[in-house]
Amino acid sequence: MTSKVRRLTTALLLATPAAAAVLAGLYPASASAAPTARSRRAAVPVYCHSGGIKLWENLATCGWPNSANTGPQLAKCPGGKLAQRGNGTTPIVLSTAHQVISCADLRGPVEITAAGVTIRDSMVTVTNGSGVSGSAAVTIEIGGSATINHVAIDGGSTVHACIWHEGTQMQATAVNCFAVNDAIFAWATTNPSTGGNNYTIKDSYFHDFTQATSNGHDDGFQTEGSSHGLITHNTFRMTLNSTSAISVWNSRTDSNDITVSDNLIAGGGFSVYAEDYNPGDGAPGHPSPVGGFSVTNIQFDDNSFSTILSGCVGKYGVWFTRPSWEPYHGGPTDGWHRIGNVVLETGENVDNGNPHNNGKVCG
Repeated sequence: MTSKVRRLTTALLLATPAAAAVLAGLYPASASAAPTARSRRAAVPVYCHSGGIKLWENLATCGWPNSANTGPQLAKCPGGKLAQRGNGTTPIVLSTAHQVISCADLRGPVEITAAGVTIRDSMVTVTNGSGVSGSAAVTIEIGGSATINHVAIDGGSTVHACIWHEGTQMQATAVNCFAVNDAIFAWATTNPSTGGNNYTIKDSYFHDFTQATSNGHDDGFQTEGSSHGLITHNTFRMTLNSTSAISVWNSRTDSNDITVSDNLIAGGGFSVYAEDYNPGDGAPGHPSPVGGFSVTNIQFDDNSFSTILSGCVGKYGVWFTRPSWEPYHGGPTDGWHRIGNVVLETGENVDNGNPHNNGKVCG
């Protein structure tokens, strides 16, 4: 376990009992028991390390999440089948604490209002959602908490998000999410000390987004203010018309203590935003971001970026920055924290800025 992850773990343990329980299952007591990103993929074929179409056609072989290793494990279900529940229109409300839903074909949307709910080895499908901002295939309501494990989520191009998290805690593992505008949105509520915080997103596959819902600006993960998050070992396959794979903003409250590590990322306008833009972005003629909410302690470790869609990874680059925007230059309040981030196809380390394409710096 890296020192950065240990710091995140400590912060979460201090945050809430629910977060402590989640982390107890995520990280063993012995740090040596937690494999590193590189050791997990040490034995994979050579093409896995060099990127390109061969990697993207063989994600699971290369140790990355895709449709083959996310979503329901049918071998764990009676008869290898899912049992249908819901009519596709009426919300499925999960209001019993510590309720477990498994091997279910949930014709959603699903609303989680209780603490400790688990959905595993299941499918959630929404085909006639409203498409408005804040709509989701799975919503974790204020006061709710959930573990979503090996679940395929099809937004049907009719909802904003696969998972809308405004509860006290959320863990999403091996989720196959598609046909939504934003994959997972951590939303600060009227009680920002708990609402939308304490989340782990790992081993999941985010792909085939839509711009037909919400505001049409699609992102993999987005927050407008949240704390204590870990986004690790996911595949983000965006397009060049997408906004980003990762967007950490602060229009509603502070964003703090979020680690983005060991992800495979392609596409977006810029692939990553970690921007303090409250009360302004500091652009010429705009208010300064000084004095409002902040974006701090946002760590990017060992992420693998791919040029499969663009020589700049995203349409314009990896990191959103604007050198003329004072004082934070379109970045975090306390500066960028980046270690071990590499473009697979070129081997270029991008910890200190955007990659080069055809001899020029992107962005």
